[in-house]
Amino acid sequence: MKTNLLLKEFIKDKKVGAVVQTTSYMTRKLIEKINFQQAKVIVEYGSGKGAITKMLLDNMEQNAILFAFEINKNFIKKLTEIQDSRLIVVNNDAAATKTILKNKYQIEVVDYIISTIPFSLIEKHTKNRIINNSFKLLKENGHFITYQYSWHILNLMKRNYNYVNWKLILLNFPPAVIIEGIKNHHNN
Repeated sequence: MKTNLLLKEFIKDKKVGAVVQTTSYMTRKLIEKINFQQAKVIVEYGSGKGAITKMLLDNMEQNAILFAFEINKNFIKKLTEIQDSRLIVVNNDAAATKTILKNKYQIEVVDYIISTIPFSLIEKHTKNRIINNSFKLLKENGHFITYQYSWHILNLMKRNYNYVNWKLILLNFPPAVIIEGIKNHHNN
């Protein structure tokens, strides 16, 4: 059964934020704000077994690239089984993204960051670092899009982005909220 690995990892690793795989409905809602024709660099935090990763790859242009950041070794194994030259799996956490992209891949800005990491389970300092570095990493009009099972990071997002949109998704188990922040020239 598909959920067995997720459930085992959820019990064993407290950084795993879900016991069931993201539904295709939730995934579609999460990525519907992405302009795939213009997106050249996409980053995914907490790629898990790759449900969102695969949908991103299915919609991306051939010259685009996807960096999938994941720390769980069993999920890394699943991600590396995805055969797509546009996918780069990075075995590191979201807090290191900006440094890794700049130093290893010479990437200064990205178009979109998609996150499913459980912010409510992350210590405050690390959470702030992830949100702040994500904002700095995004290009002008870049989007940070996450889904969470709580409103936990909404205020933190509002401190970094002057445009924050949210949408409650009831057709998911458990229900979740998608939060989107857009970086623009009005941000500090």
